[in-house]
Amino acid sequence: MNTPADPTLSAVERYKEYLPAEDYARLFEVINQPAESAVRVNLLKNPNPQPAFARWSERYSWQAKPIPFASNAWQISSAETPPGQTIEHRFGYYYIQDAASILPVSLFSALPSDGLTLDMAASPGGKTTQLVESIDDANLVLANDSSAGRLQALRVVLLSWGAANTAVTNFPGEKLGAWFPETFDRVLLDAPCSMEGLRVSASHPFRPITPGERERLAARQSALLESAVSAARIGAEIVYSTCTLAPEEDEAVLSDFLEKHPGTARLEPSPLSMLKTPGLTRFDGREYDPQTALSLRLWPHLAGTNGFFAAKLVKTAPLALSRQAPPSRPFSKTGLERLETKDLAALLDRLQDLYSFDFRDEFEKRKLLPYRRDQQFYLLPEQYLRRFSDLPYYAFGFPFGKWSGPDFELSTEMISRFGDNFSSNVWVIPQELERQWLQGSDIRGADVAGCRKSSIVALRDMEGRNLGAGKNLPGRLRNLLPSRAILSP
Repeated sequence: MNTPADPTLSAVERYKEYLPAEDYARLFEVINQPAESAVRVNLLKNPNPQPAFARWSERYSWQAKPIPFASNAWQISSAETPPGQTIEHRFGYYYIQDAASILPVSLFSALPSDGLTLDMAASPGGKTTQLVESIDDANLVLANDSSAGRLQALRVVLLSWGAANTAVTNFPGEKLGAWFPETFDRVLLDAPCSMEGLRVSASHPFRPITPGERERLAARQSALLESAVSAARIGAEIVYSTCTLAPEEDEAVLSDFLEKHPGTARLEPSPLSMLKTPGLTRFDGREYDPQTALSLRLWPHLAGTNGFFAAKLVKTAPLALSRQAPPSRPFSKTGLERLETKDLAALLDRLQDLYSFDFRDEFEKRKLLPYRRDQQFYLLPEQYLRRFSDLPYYAFGFPFGKWSGPDFELSTEMISRFGDNFSSNVWVIPQELERQWLQGSDIRGADVAGCRKSSIVALRDMEGRNLGAGKNLPGRLRNLLPSRAILSP
């Protein structure tokens, strides 16, 4: 057995007596091997993920294996074209993440009709997009993060994914349970942690974790968990997860909660029977509540991932937290006004004539309401307007489009989300112009055949892939690709 250098050695040696000798040896074998990244297919844009992934695997020469707890995700073991360098990735057709981080959302049961979801620590957004697609973007996901500096990246991920039924807020997660007790039908708490996943990675190298740091993290995690359970309805599910295997931040936090709040929640057995990785019931001289064995501890040598921890709780009784009034801002201050029914009908008829696609069904299915501010139009989640209309937000809803003179211009986000379904005002770009387009340049002198002048055109390549939107101006097609989709020269 090769003995790794500190701080790796001290991080791993803590678990020696809690693993069989064979498993402990296997753990040492993998900790200096980076985990394979995973690709999770966007179900909003690819409702049938297997054929989509098969096409990409063939096109980019990927060798992959399915992830047992996600039917739309695969781990990539080798690739001629890395997953982060494809057209599909730039346009939000899949998300790249560690396979273990797909686990928490997979633990939730189906959401009830009109159900509400809270993502308490949402950034960078991978799990948020998974929550959105698990309900087909048909119910509200309140995506909160306490760090203002992380909100823009979260918003960009949601827009790229095509997630309309979301609201992004910027509050300490510890306060949400007192502001909104017994409100949400499911709550995800992917808690800030020491990131001791016991596997080397470029973004999270091994570093010493002091006992004081663990104590501070555990104290915050406990406060967040109390808030999460308080915010959940009776009978609702709460998933607590971390990207650390430190028991002080995992089983100990759960055990402390169960001891402090007896009868308010219970741990549930994992619905993923293929994962036989139970949580610890003791560590470093401390005995935990026996229910902690029902949690999941993904050791790197067993799961082929980075180390990860997750547990599902069900709320059984109210949590005795002092209620507080949430922050409030009158919705009228936003300047947003509901679009009149007759105006919406005329606008949707106009768009259906242009793109041969009926947006009405999409709005009704996803409970989205059209609002405007000056010439800008947005689709806003009905549930947010009904339940949280006075709550200050960073962003919510989805850009719909804008009036430009006599023409209504559909937003680039709408083209990215629904353009695959359009059957008119679509231009298939010649292959020799494709790279120029993807680098953000306008196309000049081309015949944009079959597309209305001065309109927003949906582009596809010769293989039928969505390449975003352009404006059909005299003599040129103006490039409207967002910066995140542009290919570097």
